[in-house]
Amino acid sequence: MESLEFQKVSVADLQQELESQRKRVDDGAAVAGRAPQCDAVLLDETALWISGLPVAVRPIELARTLPRIANGIAKLWRRVTPCEQYLDALAVDRPGDRTGLPPEIARELAALRRYYAELHPPSGSAWDLVAQDD
Repeated sequence: MESLEFQKVSVADLQQELESQRKRVDDGAAVAGRAPQCDAVLLDETALWISGLPVAVRPIELARTLPRIANGIAKLWRRVTPCEQYLDALAVDRPGDRTGLPPEIARELAALRRYYAELHPPSGSAWDLVAQDD
């Protein structure tokens, strides 16, 4: 994988940018006749988590449009198995009744999942190295 570039930003700057983008989304939603997503707000902890990620994998659009999901990922980030399960579940429509994620958010989640897999490669045991006779 190519090296990832980091860009330092303050939490306040990130929150301000996300809030201005959210306002534009909410304004557009009101014009389109949809209710703005007022019940879900990006948490400060989530904004801090996003600012600590490499620029190439920051889920900015996800945080703007689906802050509840971004908050969930941030909350699980240090718990490997639950986080992997949550990220994988976002990519699969198990009940079959979802409309699907917007392409930009799907790309962000895929990049984030690849990055997470690099941070936490599957751990094996010594038994994995033993040849099995079938």
